[in-house]
Amino acid sequence: MPRYGMVIDLNRCLACQACVIACNMENNVPHSTPESFRDKKMTLRTKVVPLAREGKYPNFKVDIYPVLCNQCENPACVAACPTGATYKREDGIVLINWDKCIGCRYCMAACPYGARNYIQMEDPKAYHNPAAIPPGNDQNRPPKGKVDKCTFCAHFVDQGGQPACVIACPAEARIFGDLNDPNSQPSQALVERNGQVLRPDFGTKPRVYYVK
Repeated sequence: MPRYGMVIDLNRCLACQACVIACNMENNVPHSTPESFRDKKMTLRTKVVPLAREGKYPNFKVDIYPVLCNQCENPACVAACPTGATYKREDGIVLINWDKCIGCRYCMAACPYGARNYIQMEDPKAYHNPAAIPPGNDQNRPPKGKVDKCTFCAHFVDQGGQPACVIACPAEARIFGDLNDPNSQPSQALVERNGQVLRPDFGTKPRVYYVK
C-alpha cells in the first residue's frame, strides 16, 4: 500500500502563486475577493507565505513557505471530528465527507497548522471538472457552512496522477509520490537533503516535508 507525501524545495519556490491558482481552478475553491480578505473569509487549500527573516524594509531577506494540509500520520482533525466526516484513507490521504460534515469546526480548532477553512460565502457551483470529486462527496465544492481542505487532489492520485499544484509549479519545487517506495522522487529527496516537517513537537507526523 502506498503512503503518499510531498517534499517542497524551498530553494526552488518562486512565490509565483501558480500552485494556488491551479488548486483553486481544479478544485473549484471559492474565489477570494478584497471583501473576503477584509472580512477574514478567504478560502485557500494551499498558499505561499512570505516570512521576513532579517533586515528592514526595503532591504530585508524573506523566507518563502508554501503551506497546505500536512496529511498527517496522526491527524488531530480526524480524532476531533464528532461525525466521522474527516477520515484518513489507507494510503494516508486525509479527506472530508461533506455529507457528514455539520460545520462544527472542531477539526479547525484541532488542526495545529491552520490548514482548514470554513466556507462562509457563495452558493455551491458545479465543478468545471466532473472527475474532481473527492470520495463520498457530491459534484459541488463544499457549500456554505462546511469545512474544506487540501485533498492532495485524490481524484488525480487515484488515476496515477499528481496533485494540481505539483503539475503547475514551473520551478518543480513540489515533489509528490509514495514515501514507502525508496526509489520514488520524494523518498530520494528526503534521504539526500534531510527533509524537515513543521512543528514535529506536535506529534502529528506530517507527510509534507521541506528541504533546502
